[in-house]
Amino acid sequence: MPTALLTATRPWKALLAFALVTGGAARVWLALTDHGIYWPDEVYQSVEPAHRMAFGYSMVAWEFVVGARNVLLPGLIALVLKALALVGLDQPTRYLPLVRVGFSLSSVLTALGVYRLARALGCGLPAAVLGATALSWMSLAIYFSPRAMSEVASALPVTWGLALLLETPSRRKLVLGASLLGLAVLLRIHCGLFAAGAVVMLLAQRRRRDAALVFGVLCAWAVVYGLLDLYAWGGFLHSALLYLRFNLLEGRAAEWGTAPPAFYTKYLVRSLGPHWVLLAILAVVGLKRAPAVVGLALLFLLGHLALPHKELRFIVPMLPLVCAGAAAGVEQLLALRRSAGVVALGALLLTSAVSLATFHRLTLAQIGRHEDASAYDAGGPITRLLLEASKQQDLCGLGLLVGGRGATFAYFALHRDVPFYEAPLPERARGFFNYVIADEGTEAGAVVATDSGVALVRLSPGPCVKDDAFEPWLDERTRALAQSPESLFAR
Repeated sequence: MPTALLTATRPWKALLAFALVTGGAARVWLALTDHGIYWPDEVYQSVEPAHRMAFGYSMVAWEFVVGARNVLLPGLIALVLKALALVGLDQPTRYLPLVRVGFSLSSVLTALGVYRLARALGCGLPAAVLGATALSWMSLAIYFSPRAMSEVASALPVTWGLALLLETPSRRKLVLGASLLGLAVLLRIHCGLFAAGAVVMLLAQRRRRDAALVFGVLCAWAVVYGLLDLYAWGGFLHSALLYLRFNLLEGRAAEWGTAPPAFYTKYLVRSLGPHWVLLAILAVVGLKRAPAVVGLALLFLLGHLALPHKELRFIVPMLPLVCAGAAAGVEQLLALRRSAGVVALGALLLTSAVSLATFHRLTLAQIGRHEDASAYDAGGPITRLLLEASKQQDLCGLGLLVGGRGATFAYFALHRDVPFYEAPLPERARGFFNYVIADEGTEAGAVVATDSGVALVRLSPGPCVKDDAFEPWLDERTRALAQSPESLFAR
């Protein structure tokens, strides 16, 4: 690579723009075409409670019975839903893709934050651009981007917050950077590792006054967290203390499954292949130039390795830091031996491009699930039939005979205040519902719509008999807690 190209500005800025636009296009395309669900939390910890806040009804998960979740994320989504309703966009066929596109665009801004963070670490333009490209074109980042999860939402303020703290210090940047980290903690409490690590990082750099200011700002955000919990759940820091008790002291998250420490390495390699291997190697090389960022990424990973319950989505907030660390590794190689740095630049560009070109080939088995099927649109047919059901004027009750409600977008997609049953359904003679979603050809009635072997069937024109016993609890655990919340920690 000619020296002139390494020192040029325009080609690298053009590559950055191209990487962000193409990575953004892949994310938006996915948001508009993939109606599947990776994990129930992307619905029942975000958009479904947001629907209740905005429109007054939803399915309810146990966390929102006992107050084990901070309400900031669903509250922000609820504000978006209310704003869309004011301009006549309160139909699920409109607000569902818009919310997913919004999360996708936040992922693009996170990739731009990697560029900013790499520059704050002293990386030159080529290395910083390739670090941002590595995340923008990363298949795993693309896959998770439209999903309304706290991990996706918190990655943006974590990346930009650290960048501001590491740039040429000013009071404004320190306050804004610390505030972004505080916001990240409100979105996902695990990001407290980044917030605490940032204070330690500043102390290690002998920036004691800056560390004191950042600590003070983070304390103010902790008060905001506590007051938000006080408003939502009636206790200061209620959700934080309950969540930590449930996961750390009681270890109850293990009820959803456990995995060995090698879980994250295994599935990062499975899903990203050479791209992850190269990023990890370069991040290690970049330790000397970026010890704080690589160290924080490692701290976050080790913290999650210590927890028995593991899901690949948990470490999404760490991925931007690894990409910035890889950019520092490239810069380190360029400084030590230009030819080695040039090879690293080319290799990172190549693995990033391959990851983008093959992102649609991800399977569930590659991202930590047991099913050896495509990771995309898993459950999408059910979502699209729920959207069709929402348009039926005579709908007065819906039965689901394919899977369970926990694997659907529930009322966020249905958007009709009617009973929504899962199998086993109430006796049909009781007349509680007049539509079902079932395998095609298995139900007698008028087929309204079909999708990939699943059908929405009208059993009768209604009206339905009111079911006074119907409750919006997601599962038996939630139903039991609704009757006796203290049973959550019963031995």
